[in-house]
Amino acid sequence: MIDYFKGIYGLNLLFRVHGSALYKGSLVGIISVLFFLAIQLQWNTSGNRRDMDENGNHYDDLDHPYGVGVLVSSVSFLIVFRANYGYQRFWEACGAVNHFMSKWMDATQHTAVFHMQNSRYDGMRPPSFFDHEDLNKLNLTM
Repeated sequence: MIDYFKGIYGLNLLFRVHGSALYKGSLVGIISVLFFLAIQLQWNTSGNRRDMDENGNHYDDLDHPYGVGVLVSSVSFLIVFRANYGYQRFWEACGAVNHFMSKWMDATQHTAVFHMQNSRYDGMRPPSFFDHEDLNKLNLTM
């Protein structure tokens, strides 16, 4: 069990480095923000780019619906595939648990069958198919 030490409003858990996804994700986030800012400053502030329309207004390339459409469709595509991958892992785990339970059921049934074969349990053992000679004469076994 993980022991959590109480602090003021849980701030010790918020600033905890070990085991936190916040610090692992923040490094990637900071790199992507720096990458975005470098592209933004290079692309939209250089004077020789076509960042002014005919009226002299400054515009961004992401104001156009085609640019936003490409970004939205690509991110949606990635999210759908990621969700599908998680869904497949969930059902694979459900199948593994079902297989696990089936094997344990087989093991308990075999244990119960062979447990009563000892002569010590003759008085309480349920009747077996082979204890009835009249049924054995009908050749009902495989």
